[in-house]
Amino acid sequence: LPVTVRLSPADPRYAALWDASPDRTPFAQPAALAAFAAAFGLTAAVLAVEDDGALLAAVPVFEKRRGPFVAASLPPLCPVLAPLLAAPLSEADTHARRSPLDRLLAGLGDAVDQATLALGAGDLRPYAWASWALTPRSTYRLDLTGDPAAGFSSNVRRTLRRDADAFVLSDAGDPGEAVRLMADGYARGDADLGIDLGAATGLAQAFVDAGLTRTFAATRDGATEAAVVIASDGRTAYYWIAGSAPGPGMTVLVADVLARLAAEGVEAFDFCGANTPTIAEFKRRFGPTLAPAPIARLVTRPVLRLAERLR
Repeated sequence: LPVTVRLSPADPRYAALWDASPDRTPFAQPAALAAFAAAFGLTAAVLAVEDDGALLAAVPVFEKRRGPFVAASLPPLCPVLAPLLAAPLSEADTHARRSPLDRLLAGLGDAVDQATLALGAGDLRPYAWASWALTPRSTYRLDLTGDPAAGFSSNVRRTLRRDADAFVLSDAGDPGEAVRLMADGYARGDADLGIDLGAATGLAQAFVDAGLTRTFAATRDGATEAAVVIASDGRTAYYWIAGSAPGPGMTVLVADVLARLAAEGVEAFDFCGANTPTIAEFKRRFGPTLAPAPIARLVTRPVLRLAERLR
């Protein structure tokens, strides 16, 4: 019978599952788990469902202590943290609550006192049936198998005609510049990024070193006006860490990035969120489709549930 086991992120069976899984993202790749743990002082592990040595499902676990309790946390700058499945689930097994995902969620509930996951567009019923709280959130996704410019709004097209020639575009930018510009954007909105900039830069550089990201930049007169760290698993690319000065730089840069990724055979582009009105409108203008990106949260200890209600 399948059993739930705890693995090191360096276990080759986890790497093989990540490589084969239709649910993979760059944020669940083994090197990414080590990078998140190092940047934010977490303990990285993998909880997996194993049958005769083969992994049927697995989920990264970033452990953080809260007094006597253990939380499986969602690290900063991790837009997707979701189980990896070796194969699509049988609906009959899901209804009987005996699928690999059901076993994995039960094991996670036994292993930690609190857990948070950032999911995609899969079946949410196993989470609801296992008493996870689900918070609706959204993202924008763009199909890159056709012409990515086909859905550009008139606003984007006008900006490109007017301003594209003013910029020098590169795919060898500095991830630290993207972090700095992102922080500057938050400051202009009187908001705090809430993340140590050194930790964020180190995280981005670790992803670069692991071959999981590239940094694209738009410069004008020698100054970087827009930069974005694009994370990719080879199938889907993610608009991960991004920032720009006020002006047309990011519009010009995103249009160029989409064209480059499509030419390289990347199949889809995830804009990593559509939950802030002004930012969502900027992303909408590139012609993507709105997609679910819910947050799932489990609190197993009554005292923790009470503490959260009293906050």
